[in-house]
Amino acid sequence: MLEIQAIQKSNSTPDGHIVSDDAFRTIPASKDLTLLAGLYKAELESAAAAGAETIYFPSLSCNSQPLLFRAISQIYRTILDFGDAGDTSVKKVCILCEDDEIRNTYMVVWNFYYAGTKSARMNDGRWD
Repeated sequence: MLEIQAIQKSNSTPDGHIVSDDAFRTIPASKDLTLLAGLYKAELESAAAAGAETIYFPSLSCNSQPLLFRAISQIYRTILDFGDAGDTSVKKVCILCEDDEIRNTYMVVWNFYYAGTKSARMNDGRWD
C-alpha cells in the first residue's frame, strides 16, 4: 500500500516527482470529480513509468468545504486504487499544503474515511 502524507509546503525542494500544473490546484468548475481523478491517475502513471518513488501534488483550494471534502476523498481513493492495481515504483504520495488549515482538512478526511486503525491516522499531535 502506498503511503500518503499531507505535509506543509516549504521553501526547500523535495526529492521526487513534483507536480506543478495548476490543474491540480483547483476543482473543475463542472464539479465532476471524475475529471480530477483522471488527472491524478494519469500523473501517477507517468511518474511510475519514470521510476519515481515519491510524488508531490499541490493541495486543492475551494470555497465550498463539502465539495473540498468530496474532492480530497476522491483523490485519496484514486491514489489508493493506483497503489492496489499492481506493482509500481511509487511508494509515497505527498500533498504539499499551502497552510495549516488546508493540511488539517486533508488529515481530517483521511482520518474519517481511510484510516482503518488509530495507528493509520495522520496525526501531528493535535489529536489524542
